[in-house]
Amino acid sequence: MMTMGIKYSRAQVDYLASKEHFLQISTQADIRIENAKQDGVELGQAEMEEVIEKVGLHRAYNELIQAENVLINWTQTAIKSEPEFIQNRATFESLYEKAQTDVEFRGAIINLAMRLNTELV
Repeated sequence: MMTMGIKYSRAQVDYLASKEHFLQISTQADIRIENAKQDGVELGQAEMEEVIEKVGLHRAYNELIQAENVLINWTQTAIKSEPEFIQNRATFESLYEKAQTDVEFRGAIINLAMRLNTELV
C-alpha cells in the first residue's frame, strides 16, 4: 500500500493502520452475518449487536475516528507555516471546524492529508 518515495508521518501511518484494521474487522462481521443467514439463523438487532461485539467493530471504529482526528490535527500543524494558510487563517480554521460535523468534508480533508508529503513539515 505504501509507495516508494513517499515518507509518511506518524499520523498518516497510524491512520492507514487503523483504516486497514477497521476494514478487516468489518469484513469479519459481514462474513459472520452471511454465515449465520446461510445457517438459517434469524438475525434481529440483538444477534447483529452480538456479532458486532464479538468481532470488536465498535472498538475498531472508535480507533479509526481517533486516528482520523489525529491526522486532521497533524495537517493543521503541517501547514501552519505555509503562506496561504497564514494569509487565510480564519477560512482554514472554519474549514477544520466544518470537518468535525460534515462527514463528506471530513473525508475530503483526510484524502488531502494523505497527500501531504512530510518533507513539507
